Amino acid sequence: MSAQRTQAGMTYEVIVTRQDEARAIATTRGHELTLNVKKGDGTAGFNAAETLLAALGACVLTNINTIARKMRLHINAAQMRFTAVRQDEPPVLTHIGYELILDSPEPPEKLEELYRLAVKWGTVTSTLMQGLTPEGQLTITDTAIGSARQATPVATET
Repeated sequence: MSAQRTQAGMTYEVIVTRQDEARAIATTRGHELTLNVKKGDGTAGFNAAETLLAALGACVLTNINTIARKMRLHINAAQMRFTAVRQDEPPVLTHIGYELILDSPEPPEKLEELYRLAVKWGTVTSTLMQGLTPEGQLTITDTAIGSARQATPVATET
């Protein structure tokens, strides 16, 4: 599986498979990421909210690398630190805060421009800011009898 370019843009495919009551494995392009899927137990890996924050960080840092190269800026190191606040009912992140730390000899105004562009042109940053609602469908299988039933698409309620 890989990212593929179509007329509409890039198409990404990720498969997340439950391994047991505590772990799931996300796979794409030959890579694996262990995720924690047992509520209240973070021992198996990143939970869903932490995975979202990591995706946001990977998005910004990818653009820092790419845009800094195009702007001919030297970056010694880059790090993102996140904090998020979750409310319980309904479960939702009510705040995501971050700090981007750049170690660089470049002029501050150039680094500020780099930062603005990295956030503006990020796939994950843009998706979060636009508030995309995921769409999905439920497929029910019964391995004991070897059958599959596909239900109608399930709208995500907000």
